Amino acid sequence: MSRNVFLPAILITLLNIQRASAQNPTDSITIDSIVRSLPEVMVKGERPLAVVHGSAITYDLLRIIEKKGVDNVFDAIKELPGITEKDGKYQLANRSVSIALNGKVMSLTSDQIAQLLKSMPASRLEKADVMYSAPAKSQVRGALINIRLRKGELSQVPFQGEFNVAYNQKHHAMFGERASILYHNGKFTFDAMYLHSHGRVFKVTDEDSRHSLNNGAIHEIKDKQTQLVKQFGHDYRISTEYEFAKNHNLSLSYLANYSNRDIYGNYTGDIIGRTFSTRRTWLHNVKLDYQAPFGLKAGIETTYYHDPEKQDLQSVTPTVNLNFLVDNDQRVNVWRYYLSQEHQLKNNWNLNYGVWYKQSINHSLQFYQHQSGTSYIRQREDIANVYVGLGKNWNNKFILDASLAAEYYHSPQWHQWNIYPTLNLTYIHNPSNIWVLSFSTDRTYPEYWTMNNFTVYSNGGYDEITGNPYLKPAKSYQTNIIWVLKNKYHLVAGFNYLDDYFIQMPYQRPDCLATVFKYVNLNYQQQVFMQAVIPHKFGSWLDSRLTLTGVWMHEKCDDFYDIPFNRAIIYGMAQMSNVITLSTKPDLSLTVDGMIRSKAHQAIFDLLGSGNLDLGLRWQFWKKQAVLHVFCNDLFETSSINPRIDFKGQYMNMDFSCYREVGISLIVKFGGYKVKKNDDINTSRFRK
Repeated sequence: MSRNVFLPAILITLLNIQRASAQNPTDSITIDSIVRSLPEVMVKGERPLAVVHGSAITYDLLRIIEKKGVDNVFDAIKELPGITEKDGKYQLANRSVSIALNGKVMSLTSDQIAQLLKSMPASRLEKADVMYSAPAKSQVRGALINIRLRKGELSQVPFQGEFNVAYNQKHHAMFGERASILYHNGKFTFDAMYLHSHGRVFKVTDEDSRHSLNNGAIHEIKDKQTQLVKQFGHDYRISTEYEFAKNHNLSLSYLANYSNRDIYGNYTGDIIGRTFSTRRTWLHNVKLDYQAPFGLKAGIETTYYHDPEKQDLQSVTPTVNLNFLVDNDQRVNVWRYYLSQEHQLKNNWNLNYGVWYKQSINHSLQFYQHQSGTSYIRQREDIANVYVGLGKNWNNKFILDASLAAEYYHSPQWHQWNIYPTLNLTYIHNPSNIWVLSFSTDRTYPEYWTMNNFTVYSNGGYDEITGNPYLKPAKSYQTNIIWVLKNKYHLVAGFNYLDDYFIQMPYQRPDCLATVFKYVNLNYQQQVFMQAVIPHKFGSWLDSRLTLTGVWMHEKCDDFYDIPFNRAIIYGMAQMSNVITLSTKPDLSLTVDGMIRSKAHQAIFDLLGSGNLDLGLRWQFWKKQAVLHVFCNDLFETSSINPRIDFKGQYMNMDFSCYREVGISLIVKFGGYKVKKNDDINTSRFRK
């Protein structure tokens, strides 16, 4: 099991913002129910940045990535204003964000969401609805990005598709082959996608620890950890849809993922040893949806996830020798049902209400061979949610969207009712001066694996990764104000407060030579932040964007072992993104993106500054049916964030390897490729 010692919540990677084209207010694209009931307001003027649908800011995402050389949906989302990404997880306004496809919220973990989005071609994209506080009818809480995939009129060619091959080289090479097809005949649509990814990943970690024990002994431990991962995976999705009439359809989808990883680890220095692990991960998801033309929606979804791991570790530390075989296993079964209804009322009022229920059963097992006993946990969770929402438009000046959800949560640890209010208020001073005020509450539950009582060893046995059955869920409160000014400037200010915020942190045990990595609850984390996106175009050859972010963060924990902390810091980031049009015939463009981030910290970690410079060359040819993209990311190998701890007797330095990445990608389309909508999934708390 890999260590996850940082949360991306503090790593605010600044955004790439590409110009968005003007959009007709009478857009023929069908707007999903999340924003359909809210009247839209066009931000008019030269190169307008956004269209506002009530509390949602809609971006022309396909136009944003037009010359960026982006070939998958995952990378395209990172180009949206306000969106940051670290370790495969998106953030909006300094907090986690959910993803929906055509209004259907995904039920995957962040890793599985990333894998699905990376397997989807960017040519499927149409628009992106960004909501800082999603209404209750979206059936998620907090920030939400709804990706609208291309629909509309299909060409007369019933069979259409796209092929993509890619090669990425860091220390080792990774390869990918992707195919997407669509068959459309009358009211019936068949959509399929397949991705084969394979290659190797190499990592090096240099760790320097000064470990003090109760008996007065001080151990200086310096070691180097190298890890080679040989992996391949298969991702595929099949969906069918039958449209009885407009806004009246039945859809069925099946999504699956298989991942095969062989992980080789070697330790040198004061810790000597090796480890070999195998992981064979399966995910299956089936979803059935029905939509009626009078605003009724119903659906059922089931997910099966299985992640078995075998680890063979042999090592020698300064105080102990380890030699063991261990099996770690997790199986999760999830069932989800929902029913919702929407009404358009008089005087520009709208009403929505609904109910959804989710049951999940987690089976976790750990077995050390040649030792007696097996640790086994069976955890069942039941969540029942009922909600109601109201919306009102006052002459396209004020747009209100308010909702209230009541939710009952039942598990072996918790039995409780929670109330979640959400409020969004949009004020249109004039078409080029729009304000959106949002407020929302949420509760975040730990991943299943973090709540067990198992121990997994890393770094030759010196690091002990343990669960915490007493971990409490975190409660959060968010307020944001967004200002879209003069058609192109994007300004955001906000305040986030997380009570019982949990994070995985290391602690050097005073009774033995071991470092425990364990999720613990803090008293709270609070953030005040400001962000500005400033685009500017120089003629027809250069399109630039400057993004500035400043954050004040305060974290307090009175019960962190014997070393409570109360720390605050101000940090910032700046990013410059440039698209240079080299030629229109042939269609050649160059991207130059750079970022720099100041020193930050999280809990007792100090995080050194970092930065990167990325280059890309894009060539579109063959009547725009083919795109070749050549790139070099992290040109100077400076993007790695290396943590330090020097706090109340705890001392640890970690340096992570950082390699320049070069690659090439080729996309070829056939049959006038336009794609019908895709589904989604949710498995938010599975073991990673």
